[in-house]
Amino acid sequence: MSRIAVVATFLLLACIVLPAHAQQAANSCADPYWQNTLRCKMLAVQAPNPMPPPQPVPEPPANVGAIKPYTRVELPDPAIRCVDGTRPIIYVDKAVGPPSNRWLISTTGGESCAAGDFDGLPGFENGNECLRDYVTQQGQLMGTATEESMSTLADDNGNGILSNNPLRNPVFARYNRIRVHKCGFDRHSGRATHLGVSATVPNGGPTLSYDLYSHGQKIVLEALDFLRGPNQQGLSYPTWVNDGGTVTSTVESLPSISAAEQVLLVGHSAAAHGLYQNADRIADHLRAMPGFNGDVRVVHDAQFMPSVENEAAFDPAQNPNPAIFNTLFQQRMSGVTNASGAYDSFWYHGSEDSHFADTYRAWLETPGDWAGVLDSSCVATHTPSNDVWKCTDRFHVRLHHESTPALLREDFADPNDDHNNLPFGHMMWWGTPGVFAHCDGVAPDFFNFSPCVPSISFEQNKARLMVQASHFREGIYTQSEMASNADPSPDAGTIFIWMPECGHHSGVYDDAQFLETSIVKDGSIKSYREFLQDFAAAPASGMLVSRIAHLDGATSECAPLLLHDGFE
Repeated sequence: MSRIAVVATFLLLACIVLPAHAQQAANSCADPYWQNTLRCKMLAVQAPNPMPPPQPVPEPPANVGAIKPYTRVELPDPAIRCVDGTRPIIYVDKAVGPPSNRWLISTTGGESCAAGDFDGLPGFENGNECLRDYVTQQGQLMGTATEESMSTLADDNGNGILSNNPLRNPVFARYNRIRVHKCGFDRHSGRATHLGVSATVPNGGPTLSYDLYSHGQKIVLEALDFLRGPNQQGLSYPTWVNDGGTVTSTVESLPSISAAEQVLLVGHSAAAHGLYQNADRIADHLRAMPGFNGDVRVVHDAQFMPSVENEAAFDPAQNPNPAIFNTLFQQRMSGVTNASGAYDSFWYHGSEDSHFADTYRAWLETPGDWAGVLDSSCVATHTPSNDVWKCTDRFHVRLHHESTPALLREDFADPNDDHNNLPFGHMMWWGTPGVFAHCDGVAPDFFNFSPCVPSISFEQNKARLMVQASHFREGIYTQSEMASNADPSPDAGTIFIWMPECGHHSGVYDDAQFLETSIVKDGSIKSYREFLQDFAAAPASGMLVSRIAHLDGATSECAPLLLHDGFE
């Protein structure tokens, strides 16, 4: 089949998954649908020649060597959009082997942005933060104009749990694997549209007015609805296969997610952050589908850093001996420690000057509707006591309100900025600002301003993680607001905790961390892959399983100490 024929066939097959209303807008920046998007405004500034359309149609594979496991599929609702106004996509790979109705829904982390406020009046009209990120990212992860028709979803470190190789990934390769492409740039949490925000292009560029879309949560929920298929018959989508050395168009079909046996939500880093607020919402969304009786679980990969509620264990006035007293679930949000000085969660999570709270405010679809972007059971629990601000803290949500069965992973030596942040140390964002070595104007500095928040050393961070993990295990089923019925949600489901000390931020999407990093406990060795498999197979409630380096005599065996392919 000729390349022209392949493209023509693809466009014809695209009609299978795109309803008529999704094809009405002309693919031109002159069309009202596109003209005020960030994509078109920046095209006008950059003035490439020739001028591309706002939503380029990706080329099919040029040869059989370019055929890859995951196929790009555009979501159909034209009202739900990426930051730059382009159309959200998913990447889809059908389960290897016999038909499967098990699903893995994958999301990725990284930076986020939100509209800001210029004038202190209601509304968000400042688009500078998102424009700066858009220029820095060159549009990547904030739109879909440059995303290819097929992908491996791998980087230099591989793709881990997303691999379609059943020898390396014997369980999850047999799931229907979906990547919800990050383009909302909002931890997959936003629901807001801000029309006509103003921003200035960095480095002396012009001032623009554009429409800013923070639709990350809407994109995830639409993707799930899309996977139901017409009349709940499942999704059919155009893709390409190797037919005797020729790239050939075909149609692949999936079962309906509404009949799923299991849906495993996987978020890494900032996406795992977003899932603390959204896992129960997504589970409820799935359960609302007619006929859905499946099991929903969540993996929070690289997202169990020390919480502010854990800090009381290091305040002698509040906890004289954390080896004896568990204060983790007592909602002690302020105090004084050697590391933080005087600290107060409200400064960071709830005050009028809190950038953290302002970010969530800017992602609201309706002003004041905190339950729209925060965990709804947390908001309901804290509304009567007028302390809904606690719900902006995702670790408070994890401690007291997330009921979906969950796996938590945190590497004691994670070097990422939000974790150990070496060489500067883990930032105590709720601590008392001062002049510290990481903001004293003497390079290297982490902040370009002073005073700044304090940081803690690797050993201080490690001690906090050990106490937090230990207290969490002790109290999650007996001391949380779910356990006391202050939150009427079901009790927390089964929980697995994986905490090596291997110095890696990447985990579930990294071949070495997924396949080779192991933790030895009670005389047995288990890899992260095996631990994830155990989690997927465990009962949905009533189990707490942990492998935590430094607790219970557990030790890490870190990749690449094992053979590169030593996964048998």
